[in-house]
Amino acid sequence: MRYTFIGLFVIAVFLGSGSTHLSAQEQPQSEESQELVLTDKPLEIWTFIDDYRAITGRTLHLTVQAIWKLGITVNLEGVDKTDLSPFKIEGVTVGERQIFDNEHDYIVITYTLSLPSNVGEGVYSLPAFTLPYRNEVDKTEGKAASSPVAIKKVPILVEGKVDKDVITIGDRINYALTIRHENNVKLVWENIEKLNFSPFDILERDVEKRTEGNIEKILINYTLSLYETGGKKKTSEIPELTILYYKESKPQPGEPKGEASLVETKESKVDSIPVVINSLLKAVDVPLEGIKGPVYYSEKDVYLKGYLIMGLGAIIVLFLGIAALRSMAGKISPVSPKPVTETPQIAVERLKNITKSFQFANEDAEDRKNIHNIDKAFRTYLGTLMGISNETAQSSTTSGFLNHDTQKRLSAETSTVTQTVLKQLDNLIYGKRVLKEAVDKTLLGIEEIIKLTTVGRNK
Repeated sequence: MRYTFIGLFVIAVFLGSGSTHLSAQEQPQSEESQELVLTDKPLEIWTFIDDYRAITGRTLHLTVQAIWKLGITVNLEGVDKTDLSPFKIEGVTVGERQIFDNEHDYIVITYTLSLPSNVGEGVYSLPAFTLPYRNEVDKTEGKAASSPVAIKKVPILVEGKVDKDVITIGDRINYALTIRHENNVKLVWENIEKLNFSPFDILERDVEKRTEGNIEKILINYTLSLYETGGKKKTSEIPELTILYYKESKPQPGEPKGEASLVETKESKVDSIPVVINSLLKAVDVPLEGIKGPVYYSEKDVYLKGYLIMGLGAIIVLFLGIAALRSMAGKISPVSPKPVTETPQIAVERLKNITKSFQFANEDAEDRKNIHNIDKAFRTYLGTLMGISNETAQSSTTSGFLNHDTQKRLSAETSTVTQTVLKQLDNLIYGKRVLKEAVDKTLLGIEEIIKLTTVGRNK
């Protein structure tokens, strides 16, 4: 359990330092950067922050770890009302008491914090707080205090995340670049448009903007891929990105209108992300053997391993040939089986049963499998109407499917709806997510095609 506690401490320190993009001059200094050592005090309070930067509209998480000796009772009443101003407490989670070692117990308290919108830029101190305790052995009481934490309020916050960091050549990586900035901050979009992800290629790029109070949030989703490793290097990395911005300046009193003022451009960086290339072929070192001379076989080995094996092979071939000739001779009038022709009535009933029994499970794998079954039944039914084989109906592409209707057995309206439904089925089968709204829309299209193609036969 002690090693588990130490592991939590290491992870918290890593998260706190790994996500920081401030220079050495801008980085707030705090006691979390020092090594924490368990002392002989009755109660100790250790604090960890997940990010030393804060911006309006984004929450921070302060992890408090209280560790005390056996025989000590800690008073945790009122921990949710601790004054941490200027930070506002959005929520508090108090864990259960756990065993640290043979002499200590501990508990973990997590605060969710935010900064009010009226707080300006600068370095703010997350104040220290105390926890009272009572020594049940000698009936004495006391208090233990935490250390203050310095946090910098910034006008812009940039983060980059990937959905996976272990790939094979040709795999796609989804890289989400999130930019949060205040209203008076302007981005240099020429810089963002030219972001370089080398050695990764940009396949797709999607930009989404939204306003959250006084903060504008921009989410740029990149689809990246790697097609060569550049030598024997098994690890590549998405490079460090630099986002340029400037603050919109207000005109000073007495300044002539229309006169351009100097703008100070600043930058915010996103850390590089290593990506491991999973090689499909494993290199195997095979030792080279020395050159050997000719191998000589005895006369006995020649007969046993040569002539005898060839003779047995010839006998087997002769036996199989005689059996094949007898089988052919016994067939006087071979009758080829008639292929079973599926009628439109059978195919449409199967399609109705599959669509009616479909239940949206909200699990992509299961829903995608059921949609694939509907696609097969739908193509089979259309094939019976068009007079083409089921093999042709299943193997035709969506764009060229209706080209097989050479006799124009489908009406123009039916052909238009059919093309739309086939594209919707392709999007559900090969898309990223299976959404219920898209499934319902596709099922309505199939129902409309059934009505258009069966109304004439039912009369």
